[in-house]
Amino acid sequence: MVKVRFAPSPTGNLHVGNARTAVINYLFARKEKGRFYLRIEDTDIERSERGYELSIIEDLRWLGIDWDEGPIRQTERLDIYKRYAHTLLDMGLAYRCFCTREDIERMRWSSLSKGIAPRYSGRCRDLSGDTAEAFIREGRGYVVRFRSFMEPVTFNDIIHGAVSFPHDHVDDFIIIRSDGIPSYNFAAAVDDMLTGITHVIRGADHISNTPKQIMLFRALEGAQPIYAHHSLFTGKDKKPLSKRQGITGIKDFRAMGIVKEALINYLAITGRSLEREFMSEEELINTFELHSLSRSDSFFDPEKLLWLNREHLRRMPAERLMKEAGLPFDYREKIEALKENVQTLNELRDFMIIFDGDSIDSDALDFVLRVKDIGTIVAIMEDLIKKQPGAGFDDIFTYLNTCLSLPRKDLMMTLRVILTGKKSGPPIKDIFPLIARDSIIKRLECLKRNLSTD
Repeated sequence: MVKVRFAPSPTGNLHVGNARTAVINYLFARKEKGRFYLRIEDTDIERSERGYELSIIEDLRWLGIDWDEGPIRQTERLDIYKRYAHTLLDMGLAYRCFCTREDIERMRWSSLSKGIAPRYSGRCRDLSGDTAEAFIREGRGYVVRFRSFMEPVTFNDIIHGAVSFPHDHVDDFIIIRSDGIPSYNFAAAVDDMLTGITHVIRGADHISNTPKQIMLFRALEGAQPIYAHHSLFTGKDKKPLSKRQGITGIKDFRAMGIVKEALINYLAITGRSLEREFMSEEELINTFELHSLSRSDSFFDPEKLLWLNREHLRRMPAERLMKEAGLPFDYREKIEALKENVQTLNELRDFMIIFDGDSIDSDALDFVLRVKDIGTIVAIMEDLIKKQPGAGFDDIFTYLNTCLSLPRKDLMMTLRVILTGKKSGPPIKDIFPLIARDSIIKRLECLKRNLSTD
């Protein structure tokens, strides 16, 4: 059975990069009728916060990503990691390192001065057991290091193909820190082994961690999973996506009125070549293939996300839209009139002021006050609305068009501003019957006040 995991670190809120990893794992598990594990990698004690964990879980639930097991918290499994570290020590595949921070810093500068990447020199690699015990009795602190195999590592990645690392890529890396907390690579490998993870699907920034984890699987005689490292998101500058380039957090997208269907849709199709991009979750699951993911980094395209959001809103039942937007249930007719022309839930809420508000946007007011004969138009409109409240939009437009020499396009825009208070929006003919006549009169009065001050 296929088993996958999503393993976020609770050191911040969930962002689109990590969410994409969650979506890919989720779709693959559901496509293969497998199991999806949620693991909380909280061994960075200083930066991990319970609040971030709860936030991540809330965002996953909002996205509709459900897990079959978990959350598995690594800080609740410290005894397990210590037990496996002792196993490696007993097998001679790990050793205690008593080098101080100053020792490690000197090694780092020595390597840099020679123009080579910093790496551990192996100074404590061959300490005798008696010497190590004597150091422990003296109270010296130590870490536990894995004894690197010092051999090439090659693995087949579903997305990248064959990936190889030279024999000296992995030095003797730390598996248990001096405070007893496991390193990322050790805890991840042990957890993947014990939960029987069959496919490790994660971002390409983890490729360099894979040789260490493969060595640990071999040392512990665990089944090596299949790897798939998907591309990363970049901004317009082709650098890794960050907050400096705009909204990246799931909560931020939710706050701007993106619905979960659109975000899942976008994250699922990014980096894939597909004939059709708008899909439901069921379609995304049924058509998902890991090998369809590109190895090239993916530009995060806010415009495509907005387009997908608009398409999902257009197809969403009015009842669901009312709930998502927090609107009263008697707004159904207004929502039906608007949903074809809004990109976000926020736009939907904002456009509601058209129907029973009395404001005019500043840019719309600036435009209409420059329109030729605006005073005449306001006077005619006020007379029509008060004396013929049942007049339709076509009747009003035709009458004004015969009375004025204004181009049809300018007249249409002028009427839009007078009736809705905005320069853009849904087709005016569709929403005119739903606009409260009191709102139109109040907007006309607003225009008269502004005209009198000019």
